[in-house]
Amino acid sequence: MKIVFRVNYHTVLGQSLWLIYTDRETKAVPMQWLNHEQWEVSLDFDREKNLPTVYHYQLRQQNGVKLDEWLPRSIIPKATDELLLLDTWCSAGTVDYAFETDAFKAILPQRGPFQTLKTSSHDNHLFQLRMASVPADHVPCLIGNVHELGGWDWCSVVPLLEIAPNVWKASLYLPEDIDLEYKYGLFDCHLRRAVSLECGENRIIPSRRYSSRQMTVVSDEGYRRDGTELPKGAGVAIPIFSLRSQSGLGVGEIADLKLLADWAKNVGLKLIQILPINDTTSSFDWTDSYPYSAISIFALHPIYLRLDDLDYPMPVGFLSEIEVARAQLNELHQLDYEAVMSVKWKLTRQIFTAHQEVILAGDRYQIFLEKNREWLIPYAAFCVLRDHYGTADFSRWEEWKDYDRKRVAGLSENDHPDFSKAAYYIWLQCELDHQLTSVVDHLHRKGIALKGDLPIGIDRRSVDAWSLPHLFKMDAQAGAPPDDFAVKGQNWGFPTYDWEVMRRDGYAWWRGRFEQLSRYFDAYRIDHILGFFRIWQVPTNQVEGIMGYFDPALPIHIDEFSERGIDFDFDRFCKPYLLEGFLKMRFGKKLQSVKEKHLDVVCPGLYQLREEVFSQRQIMEFVSDEEIRDGLLDCASNVLFFEVPNSKGKLFHPRCMMQTTSSYEMLDTRTQEKLRELYVDYFFSCQEDFWQAHGYEKLPAMRRASSMLLCGEDLGMVPNCVPDVLKQLGILSLEIQRMPKSAESEFLDPRKTSYLSVVSPSTHDMPTLRAWWREDAELTARFAKQMLNIASPESDLSGEVARQIILQHLESPAMWAIFPLQDLLAIDEQLRHPAPEMERINVPSIMPFNWRYRMHLSLEQLAKAEAFSAMLKKMIGHSRR
Repeated sequence: MKIVFRVNYHTVLGQSLWLIYTDRETKAVPMQWLNHEQWEVSLDFDREKNLPTVYHYQLRQQNGVKLDEWLPRSIIPKATDELLLLDTWCSAGTVDYAFETDAFKAILPQRGPFQTLKTSSHDNHLFQLRMASVPADHVPCLIGNVHELGGWDWCSVVPLLEIAPNVWKASLYLPEDIDLEYKYGLFDCHLRRAVSLECGENRIIPSRRYSSRQMTVVSDEGYRRDGTELPKGAGVAIPIFSLRSQSGLGVGEIADLKLLADWAKNVGLKLIQILPINDTTSSFDWTDSYPYSAISIFALHPIYLRLDDLDYPMPVGFLSEIEVARAQLNELHQLDYEAVMSVKWKLTRQIFTAHQEVILAGDRYQIFLEKNREWLIPYAAFCVLRDHYGTADFSRWEEWKDYDRKRVAGLSENDHPDFSKAAYYIWLQCELDHQLTSVVDHLHRKGIALKGDLPIGIDRRSVDAWSLPHLFKMDAQAGAPPDDFAVKGQNWGFPTYDWEVMRRDGYAWWRGRFEQLSRYFDAYRIDHILGFFRIWQVPTNQVEGIMGYFDPALPIHIDEFSERGIDFDFDRFCKPYLLEGFLKMRFGKKLQSVKEKHLDVVCPGLYQLREEVFSQRQIMEFVSDEEIRDGLLDCASNVLFFEVPNSKGKLFHPRCMMQTTSSYEMLDTRTQEKLRELYVDYFFSCQEDFWQAHGYEKLPAMRRASSMLLCGEDLGMVPNCVPDVLKQLGILSLEIQRMPKSAESEFLDPRKTSYLSVVSPSTHDMPTLRAWWREDAELTARFAKQMLNIASPESDLSGEVARQIILQHLESPAMWAIFPLQDLLAIDEQLRHPAPEMERINVPSIMPFNWRYRMHLSLEQLAKAEAFSAMLKKMIGHSRR
């Protein structure tokens, strides 16, 4: 039996397509190029012995990238001599796959039941179309240039049957000796005719008469839709801790999402986006308010537990105590993290102690423990040991510092002395899970999707770092290069990942992480998705993000300097260049004291840092005077290149923003120009293929791990390869109006974005619209003129101007327009916060930062704000979101 595999895929020079199929073993066969749009290969098989059952196509590139189609294909044996498979490349970036994610399942009606395709012995063509989000009472249909396809008559089309979710088929006889032209359309099941056709040119199948017993299978990926008809939605973004309700205990709680969802449903919002809600309890102080530093990738934070919803009789005096605490904490304008946690730790321990026997014997506890034992027992043990030793730094846990799986498992045994302590933490997780799943069910009944947030890192003092240290580079710190958020870059302190180790088991740790997320979330934001291409890595002996470099990255070999005509001097390029003038400018009157305590003379007018303050970490530990300490940090960063560890002086990374250093300014013009060329090539050219390969290697596994909708936070220094990789994998891009990705634009016009994206006026790392409007009058004036055609803007953002900005985002072609609640409230001058500076959630340049923003009005008050809700509902409705 002969099978012809032909696939439509536009390729460029350096790309090739391969057929991957399985009979008794998996084989890869190179395909032949037909034209820029098609590749083909013909193979002969023995129907009884080696007919392949599963196959797919694979794209290969010269840089080593191997990209598989999104879904495998199957071959159903036919009584035929020749099988012609006319396929269209199956891309995760096809919009129909986005419609199959949980986010759209939550907001769109689901179809069914499905049907069985009936075929005739005379049929010689099978058409298959993947199409999701088909309007109710409609089905896709075929229409074409031959009688059997209706002869372009909209009343004589061939309806397709849905034989599986979003898979539509039709089996029929068609002439094989002529060129076929056809299109898909929408067939109205009541009118019994086509009511619209897909966009674009006619699809063409050339004449294909090869054998008297021949079958042609046409597989088309995606209905060519009119962009204006694609499903779109609007959402609201707010951290759970920022919610305020009458029932909350000084903090927003999981249960508050129900009230928010009720309001969202009323105004037409379809999605709620929150920040990470994992347990961050490390120091037992306000620094634990940082939601991106989880001590467990699975455990939820106890701060979000609603005590009133626990199914146990409260101890004597408990209710009065909780009411007193509620009254005091809810009076506060901001979250007092330490006070809230102090109350919740105390009261939850009282409840557990009073009802321990009933709790541990209950089905809910036992079932939850059994289902989650793999991560739950190590987490409970970590918490018990953290409490015992008074620190989450497991390197100080004496005989427990090295993880022992068998010993840790013993903590969950009834006869262990710490059994009750471990059971307390297990119970908290059980109750948090119960409350969150209840909330998710409520949201789904309202047609609201829940979007979570996946932090790029983990706390280096976490159960994951303790129990799985081989997965992490504990001698490195993750961060971000300098940007508009932080001119000295960011150092988050997280260990970076050992991707090579993770790759060996197919990224099982990541897959488990996504599977757990999908228990609660319909979509999620991948924090700093650029880290899957390369992460900004800061050595542990440095403090500021500006002292980092990308990993992985192709370093500069020492020979390249001479090849470019640069006289390389290790001491001049790789050590702080501290001239008298620079030091005077930085330290002023304190310079003499700095020289005496911290500097050595190299030669007249040139100094070096002493050994005890040579690294930034040493400076932070050794120097107490804040002004001098900051100056010495600047001295340490006044370098041009970093040597790659253990490279014996052969490999180097350029310091980011080296052109802003006084070391660079003191070079001769020729050397400056040569180094600038080298710098630009390193950061913006030579790494592209390398980083693209790493993105394609990791992200498909993340994409396949769940059915959630993936949204990337792709802001900052974005490699050119990133947008295409995200597009190919169907991962939505984030577009922020004040952070355009084009260097040629100062602001982004949301109305000019792509469909596979999320638009938003701001993020939690930025000032709100109103606060930003006050920061820089000249910048605001340019924004008002360019984006709103306002010649002379007022110093404060008016409700009407805020409304225009919101409307621009609602009118965007983007799949989702998601707004911080603060920016939505900005359109109502009576309802919004009287002090916009109080609405800031995070300032990335300040580390650690106290994450304590709370709504100034309660959710109950929001629900009663009829004029505001009616205005917002009208805006969303007119935008057809």
